[in-house]
Amino acid sequence: MTAVNWTRSTILLAILTLTTSSCSMFGGKVEPIVVSSKPIEIQIIQPSMPRGIDLQDIKWNVVSTAPIANLCVKNEEGNREKEDHPDGTLNDKGRPIRVCKLGKEHPEWSDNYSYLDQFLERNKEVNNGDVVFMAISINDYEIMSGNMQELRRYIREVQEVVVYYRNVTIKTPKGSEPGVGAQVKVKQ
Repeated sequence: MTAVNWTRSTILLAILTLTTSSCSMFGGKVEPIVVSSKPIEIQIIQPSMPRGIDLQDIKWNVVSTAPIANLCVKNEEGNREKEDHPDGTLNDKGRPIRVCKLGKEHPEWSDNYSYLDQFLERNKEVNNGDVVFMAISINDYEIMSGNMQELRRYIREVQEVVVYYRNVTIKTPKGSEPGVGAQVKVKQ
């Protein structure tokens, strides 16, 4: 063996011995490694909760050609009295026609006055004599109703997500109630 190989082997053996013995040959004290974890409080800026939805109430009119019942005027006891027609008029079955003893509640209405007639009169009063109204089919109403339900579902789900993140990220004292979402109010 040559001197160069012997020197190289000796140096490698010394490095290997020092590495595996962790320098204990020099009297160093080995201390155990202590791993500790501590939660770090993260300050998250919370966005303000969205303003609640403020819906306005709308009025739907169901208009048909069905005749409106024009009831008799009630007497003092609260009864609607009828009597035979003063002219003795008979109906198709040969029975006398009954008429209100104290008159009708709405004497200005004809016998075949319908909900359509009433709606048109009220609409003319509101719109300075013009007849204006909007209408949708029953199928379109069902589609609109389904769309409203879908909108309500989406709002509730978004609200749950916002409340979840607020409850997770905001430190609340024990015993206090968790956050709640936006409230929906309908004005009457």
